[in-house]
Amino acid sequence: MKRILLYLVTGLLLAVSGFGQSTVYHPFPISNAFWGVDGWNIFSGACYNARYGLNGDTLINGLVYHKVYSLYDSTLTNPKSYFYAVIREQDKRIYTIINNSQEEILYDFNLEVGDTITWHYSLMFNAPEDFSRVVTQVDSIQLYNGESRKRFSMEASGYNSLGDIVVEGIGSIIWRGLFNPLINAIATNGDQFSFTCFKQNESVLYLNNPRCDHCFCSLYTGIQTTEANNNLAFSPDPFSVQTTLRLNNQLENGSLLVYNSLGQEVRHISGLTGSLILLNRKNLSPGIYYLRLLDQNKVIGNSRVVIGD
Repeated sequence: MKRILLYLVTGLLLAVSGFGQSTVYHPFPISNAFWGVDGWNIFSGACYNARYGLNGDTLINGLVYHKVYSLYDSTLTNPKSYFYAVIREQDKRIYTIINNSQEEILYDFNLEVGDTITWHYSLMFNAPEDFSRVVTQVDSIQLYNGESRKRFSMEASGYNSLGDIVVEGIGSIIWRGLFNPLINAIATNGDQFSFTCFKQNESVLYLNNPRCDHCFCSLYTGIQTTEANNNLAFSPDPFSVQTTLRLNNQLENGSLLVYNSLGQEVRHISGLTGSLILLNRKNLSPGIYYLRLLDQNKVIGNSRVVIGD
């Protein structure tokens, strides 16, 4: 009985400790912080990275801003990196100035469920400048180092907008990461993105890449790409139950990776052999999906399919 009581007390203390962590506000970083985004093009198969880092401060209209650089690599000293934007925090709100625009709110960590946040600046070409999102859930997330932080889930409100997931002290953890709140339409000519990691003071706090054991690696680390990345043709497309790919060659040890429109991997089918691949809808909602086929760690091709109602 004493042992059971001890376990219960221990579990309660751990739960309280975790809850306490998520209720302590974590301010946005002001220096030595890095955000990593992996990108790839579904047509060409090309892989590339987008990285942001804080380096230095500047004074604008009497306010101190922290300078954000678009990084060539994971360091702040590479001369090929270039100045991209500035950010500052006030009252748990993060503001930014990009491309000499007016100051725009980037994040508001005061929000509660049901609150709406509106932006007046879009990074997307031919997209509405004014758009909003509504907070649908506020909970906590456990970071890579075991720490808990508050997480905000947001849904689009109005025409031509996208949802988002934001973590206190880090920012958006989907699609384009740090500046993702200003992305309100997907029109990228086949480019897809996935926010993969965040580190501060050389410590990895967020990591979302099953093929990566360090920050700022490619989404396909360890996977050799071929020069002949042929597009794959699934039929039927669109489909509602199942679609089929027939290959000219035999797979020896293939894998099919399925990504949603936000660049998140939603299915990974491994151990494929032969020349016929069947993809069923199982647990996939209607929408656009991007596919990548590999055989023995080599990219065979890419495709896009649409799942209908």
